[in-house]
Amino acid sequence: MTNEAMKAEVAYQASIAPFKQMLKSGFISPEDYAKIDTILTSKYRPVFVEYISHTVVDKYPIQR
Repeated sequence: MTNEAMKAEVAYQASIAPFKQMLKSGFISPEDYAKIDTILTSKYRPVFVEYISHTVVDKYPIQR
């Protein structure tokens, strides 16, 4: 993994983390979370998002 890819991965994870908590707490809907995730994925192009996005918040699978 390149340094640039690692930075993008870290930026994505740091950006999505508060929204994961909001989803788990019920402050946002799974649909809102999916929209936010799509925006952040487009912005950062993280390498591992396809592997973890469906398992971290597996209670609410993301529809893409």
